[in-house]
Amino acid sequence: MKSPSLLLATAAIAAAAALLAGCVAQPTARSYIPPPRSSVPAPPPVSLSESLSPSEQIVDMPQQPSSRKSGELSDTVERMARRNACTPAGSATLIAKTTAAETYQVSCQDGQQQLYKCELRQCRQMN
Repeated sequence: MKSPSLLLATAAIAAAAALLAGCVAQPTARSYIPPPRSSVPAPPPVSLSESLSPSEQIVDMPQQPSSRKSGELSDTVERMARRNACTPAGSATLIAKTTAAETYQVSCQDGQQQLYKCELRQCRQMN
């Protein structure tokens, strides 16, 4: 005859096996299936001349020369350029601006270019 502890262990193993047999991994998430695409092709793009009425016409406008961008510290940079042997051929041009810094380019009359970077209103020559 089997001992009671062996019978208890056998029963526990049988119960665990029965529980695990019922827990077969079943996929619970559904996979997404996109709706079918329409087989109707998109209409071709309309050109500008086709979209105008007969009384309208396309006129080419001459390009205006781009105005130089000046920043808050353009005057300061121009003064610094004069101190660095540069006679500015115009105003200092703001070429880059971030929240903390501005970068300027100064064209000198002798053809050289000077770059200045201003951080927290403190400017320094870069080249």
